[in-house]
Amino acid sequence: MKRHIPNTITLLNLLSGFFSLILVFTNHITGAVYLVFAAAVFDFLDGFSARLLHAYSPLGKQLDSLSDMVSFGVAPAAILFQQISSITGSSDLTAVFPGTSFWLLLSPLFLVAGAGLRLARFNIDPEQETHFIGLPTPAMALFIVSIPLIRQNGLAGWHPDFLENTWVLAGFSLLLGYLMICKLPLFSLKFKDKSPAAVVPVILFAGFSVVLFFLFFLKSLFLIIILYIFMALVLFFFQQKKK
Repeated sequence: MKRHIPNTITLLNLLSGFFSLILVFTNHITGAVYLVFAAAVFDFLDGFSARLLHAYSPLGKQLDSLSDMVSFGVAPAAILFQQISSITGSSDLTAVFPGTSFWLLLSPLFLVAGAGLRLARFNIDPEQETHFIGLPTPAMALFIVSIPLIRQNGLAGWHPDFLENTWVLAGFSLLLGYLMICKLPLFSLKFKDKSPAAVVPVILFAGFSVVLFFLFFLKSLFLIIILYIFMALVLFFFQQKKK
């Protein structure tokens, strides 16, 4: 019985992503955003329960990636599509074709493609046991879905104007799509590598993240993911310098 518990939680991840898409289609963006956050919680809990119960299975691994594709690939891309269309004033591709807005609206496709490639590679890559190669799809998703919250209410009284620029939002699609499939190593929070060089960055990142989360709650994820990528780039730079 216990071997079914992680898979059941994974299915809750999948269903959260599906209902998030329904809310995007009905223009309930805040609800769609919170369902992606719920999917991220279920994504954490399924792995945690699998480790706790020793209930690993090939089926669970494949189901997890398929669920992540919906919740952290398609749903965030749909949310970003809605955000861009709300600025351009149209979600009708035929109405804006072949103008600039058409290409801006298509930019979230890079998130879908990047997430698909990232998840497929993760399933067959034995090198990603202690660290990640490329930005994890949940990290991309949490960054993207924090954008509507910041656009609605700002961040501690600061309303970043650049998030009202469609080119910036399209640029996020291209950049994050690339980061998911590039060879940049990023540290994992699972502490599988106990060496000081691996543990210290994780502790620092976790400490800063907790502070940011208490200050800004879910909107902090925008800053936390930027910090995660920045720290990974700094570590990569120093590792290359040592060689």
